Amino acid sequence: MELLKNFISEVKENDTLWLLEAKPGLFAMVEDANENSYIPVWSKESDAVRNISEDWEEYSVTSMNIEEFVGWMRELDEDQIGIAISTGDEGQMFPMPALAMRQIFKGAEIDFEEDKKLVGEDYYDEDWAEGIPDNWEEDYLDSLDDEEEEDE
Repeated sequence: MELLKNFISEVKENDTLWLLEAKPGLFAMVEDANENSYIPVWSKESDAVRNISEDWEEYSVTSMNIEEFVGWMRELDEDQIGIAISTGDEGQMFPMPALAMRQIFKGAEIDFEEDKKLVGEDYYDEDWAEGIPDNWEEDYLDSLDDEEEEDE
């Protein structure tokens, strides 16, 4: 999970991530074996460029700042599209739900009043919506490392 940690820190440091775009608003997508759809993202422009292949030869590399990316995650979640974090140029990707990506980059800054409006008073759960602890990211990534070690 070191690659995931590096991705998160690089994107946060640069306030930018990279995608492949066919035309404005039409981004490259991949599917897993269960036909779940994901939009691949990269922390470095050079990695995104190296991933332009036959399927995506007409695509160009485009950047997106974190704020715009975070704002887009609800729409992707509603469309059941996740994010595939690219780990470089070997084609390996780490799939994540769109809302998990939102939490990674927005964290405790989530506007709970806005969430409440979107979900509706009848469905809003105060306990579920509590703020995310500041160290949640490290704990979460450490738990992934533990799972990976158990699988070996």
